[in-house]
Amino acid sequence: MTDSSELSKTDNSSFLTNTDAFEHTWRVATAFSKSTMVPPQFQQKPEDCMVALMMAQQLEVNPLLALQNIQVIHGRPGFSASFAIALANQRGPFIGPITWTTKGKGDALEVTAKATVKSTKEVVTNTVTMAIAKAEGWTKNSKYKTMPEQMLRYRSATWLIRSHCPEVLLGFDSAEEIQDVGMKTIQVVEQEDDVVSQMNKTLLEGSKVIEENIKEDLKQQENLKADLKIVSDNDPEDPFS
Repeated sequence: MTDSSELSKTDNSSFLTNTDAFEHTWRVATAFSKSTMVPPQFQQKPEDCMVALMMAQQLEVNPLLALQNIQVIHGRPGFSASFAIALANQRGPFIGPITWTTKGKGDALEVTAKATVKSTKEVVTNTVTMAIAKAEGWTKNSKYKTMPEQMLRYRSATWLIRSHCPEVLLGFDSAEEIQDVGMKTIQVVEQEDDVVSQMNKTLLEGSKVIEENIKEDLKQQENLKADLKIVSDNDPEDPFS
């Protein structure tokens, strides 16, 4: 006998190849998009709601829960770190929830996420420091200044999840990871813009020098023509007359 939950999973995952299932999912997505209880980025956007439903189905979570925890940053969807931690605590291979220890302050701050694996009783850890955050460009995000310990908690936990139970997120990024990477990208783009700006400035200065040289050459040619005319007027036998 086939398990009912297995049947349900199979039926739900067929909407990409089943017209009836697709139309039903589209109606559900449209209904969600008309609700004021979903985040603003999904309101009046049934297409985005449908993608969110696909993500919810893949992770086997409640659709509304997924919609409430998906954040779209730089065009990429990601789940909040708190949602990822909740999933790991509920579904991960750990005994009890993920916990943290903190050392140091300011630039010396470091946070370690740890958990105990059920099958081996091994304590696994992952440490993230402010030094790493600065080196990776994450501190462009102002939250690393206002709530540094919390941001390092999120980062250390998501790294721990990726290292020891990646199946919890099925490869999806956390919103904080996308935002931090985006900050680094913005920094690189700003640097590239500075280089381009400097190149344009150099080219402009070079073109001005060339323009002045051309003007000077034209002036010298006019002076030479004037001198030749004077000579021609004074000497009828001059070949240039």
